[in-house]
Amino acid sequence: MSKDELDFDIVVVGCGVAGTSAALAAAEAAKEQNRSLNIVMLERTSVESRGGNSRDTAAYLRMVDETKVADNFVEEMLEFSEGRSDESYIRTLSDKAGETLAWIKENGVEFDYLPTLFLTANRPRLLPVGGGRAIIDQLAKSAEKLDVQIAYNSSAWRLGVGEDGTINEIWIRGDDGKATKVTTKAVILATGGFQGNPEMMTRYIGKGAYKIPTISEGGLSNKGEGIQMTFDIGAKSSGQLDSFHAEPSDPRSNRGDAAVMTYPYGILVDQSGNRFVDEGISTIDEQYESVARRIFDLPGHIAYAISDQKLFSIPNYENALQTEKPPIEADTIEELAEKINIPKEQLIKTIEEYNAAVQPGDFEATNKDGKHTVGLTPEKSNWAISLENTPFVCYPIQCSNVFTYGGVATDTKARVLSNDNYPIPGLYAAGELTGLYHGKYPGGTSVLRGLVYGRIAGSDAVDYILSQ
Repeated sequence: MSKDELDFDIVVVGCGVAGTSAALAAAEAAKEQNRSLNIVMLERTSVESRGGNSRDTAAYLRMVDETKVADNFVEEMLEFSEGRSDESYIRTLSDKAGETLAWIKENGVEFDYLPTLFLTANRPRLLPVGGGRAIIDQLAKSAEKLDVQIAYNSSAWRLGVGEDGTINEIWIRGDDGKATKVTTKAVILATGGFQGNPEMMTRYIGKGAYKIPTISEGGLSNKGEGIQMTFDIGAKSSGQLDSFHAEPSDPRSNRGDAAVMTYPYGILVDQSGNRFVDEGISTIDEQYESVARRIFDLPGHIAYAISDQKLFSIPNYENALQTEKPPIEADTIEELAEKINIPKEQLIKTIEEYNAAVQPGDFEATNKDGKHTVGLTPEKSNWAISLENTPFVCYPIQCSNVFTYGGVATDTKARVLSNDNYPIPGLYAAGELTGLYHGKYPGGTSVLRGLVYGRIAGSDAVDYILSQ
């Protein structure tokens, strides 16, 4: 940034789906009111790496179609959080989802019912063609056409508050390490969570949490400064700060979001060769998060998904394997045990007992089929098929951190709230740094809320500035 660019009307921090949505919405709102506002969007990485988590996500949307959220959207989000999430925030999200997707589509993003990694699913999942990256690229392009500037290699780390309590400045640091003060009338924070910050992971999630890998490289850019900046000026927290959205992934992979979702069609064992979970307790989209958490609690933080050649006869099985690494294969249990360094005798015992416990019934890969085991601990409730068609197939699985749950509290206008529940004038936030979730993550809502509340933040920030 050159010196003549150090005074902006609106500073948006973060170039993911929430940030690009906010920047574009602000530029459009200013144009609609025939006002010229200087708007800048800060991104800590290069243009090639921009977008944080948004860059690598498939961006599942909990929508029946482009106009309507899934049935029981509000009720299920409240149920998953045991009533702890903000109902007014969720209802606004539901009400604004359709019009927001229409707006995104007007800016060049297409939506479709593309194949997902869930071969079984309880709720519909609409997808943007090209995933989160397509959203970022299209919204950033539209924003730049409206003269929004994007400053790369620029990280925000401190907010400034005037004597009247309004936000009046933000400090940024460039790739030369030097800090610069930027005066402004409004700040919109869209910096993601704190999964890329080992100190905050340890502080909030707990001992050993710093070991949990991010699901994609973009998550490492989420350092938590946006959250910390707001807390430093008395903002209220929201969401479950000691938890995160977990996903089972292949630790061998170098690909972002290398999810492994085929384990319901086999068994999961720990390093001792023992099963530890009911692999078929529910559809994969409803249970993979809890399974991933169980894996992190295991010795070595790793498990092994073992199937046989029947896996490859399941239609579209490839969609449930986002890793680029091939499976570990072996003609015998003994050979497989050697390859994955598991005690042979115990793995043989586990697989033989499992095979003997499998009950007759019709196997149906895409629905809960009731094909179960009897006499095991834990039992397997669905998709219990014997492991016998060699070579055996194995994928190592770790628990990965998709995003953190807790963050700063905002209202339905995306305004950051103080600890006394008053909006902090000139400060907005959207996306993952805003706390919402507790307990179980309602799939397909994270990108959606980033888009909806990013758009709300951008529009309201303009109204706030013009009202002063």
